[in-house]
Amino acid sequence: MYTLRVFFVAFLGILVNSTIAITDEQTAEIQSKFVEVSKECLNDNPLTADDIIAFKDKKFPDGENAGCFAACVFKNLGIMDEQGQLSHAGALEEAKKVFSDEEELKNIEDFLSTCSKVNLDDVTDGEKGCDRAKLVFNCLIENSEKHGFNLDFN
Repeated sequence: MYTLRVFFVAFLGILVNSTIAITDEQTAEIQSKFVEVSKECLNDNPLTADDIIAFKDKKFPDGENAGCFAACVFKNLGIMDEQGQLSHAGALEEAKKVFSDEEELKNIEDFLSTCSKVNLDDVTDGEKGCDRAKLVFNCLIENSEKHGFNLDFN
């Protein structure tokens, strides 16, 4: 589970601009929430060691459960809504629970806006969100640097 926590804290780098330091308290809050959510999601969508390694390498895994695991986590964290769409508003609300600085929140909002285009892409699983979760993940990875975010999963 530690590896998953490291992965998700890094993944939630969408919330952490490389020029803005995240506090130990914020890290602990993010980790705690992720551990809780990931335990639930792993029950229905187990990941292999290869899946975890792929996530750490900033690549979406080929494992059959990776998309649905990511969708489950994203939905439970407000990043995706129950219709399987990236939820700009939901993700921002969750960010506000951890971050209060207006500049941090503006950076997060701009970053999320960049990836909202994934909601226009066709997917085969509709509200389930497994296919779109892959699109969300890839968009966040592809756009992190140009928005000044560090998504280092190591």
